[in-house]
Amino acid sequence: MKTTLSLIPVLAVAALALTPSNAAARGENELVRLTHNIEGTAAELRKEFQAHYKHSSAYRHLISDVSKVLSEAAHIDGMAHDPRSSLRHIKADLVDLDELAHHLHEMIDAVDRGCYGGHVDGNTRHVHSLLDSLSGTIHRMEYATSVHDDHHGHAHDDRSSRSRVAGAIIGRIFERSGRGRRH
Repeated sequence: MKTTLSLIPVLAVAALALTPSNAAARGENELVRLTHNIEGTAAELRKEFQAHYKHSSAYRHLISDVSKVLSEAAHIDGMAHDPRSSLRHIKADLVDLDELAHHLHEMIDAVDRGCYGGHVDGNTRHVHSLLDSLSGTIHRMEYATSVHDDHHGHAHDDRSSRSRVAGAIIGRIFERSGRGRRH
């Protein structure tokens, strides 16, 4: 019975060490929230493109690009919910998403200047605001993922770090109790 009782604190410490930290959970929630913002902004942009740019020869290109933004955001959202996802993969996808957002902005600027055939319907100032919002959200996501990097630029693997900490704690407890190997 004494052995069982002394293992309870060990198991409690191990469970605590293996549980995601609040900071990690907040980081994931932040990434998910920002991804949902991107999805919402891209859906609004699609509606605005349909309303203002359907008579432009660049219309199909714009719709295709905003659909890619939606698809990439959905992919990142799925990875943000998966604890086994690679932070490096998410960061690479964010770079692609950022390039696509800047390309969309350049396309809209060119269409508004008349560089493509056809015409633009109505005032498009709010489209530019949506594009600025999209880029800003992507940049916040890039920042949020970069704070998880160590000084060498490699992503921390929180699970293996927690496992090492738990193993070290359990090892010390066993050493002190006389059950562990002595060096």
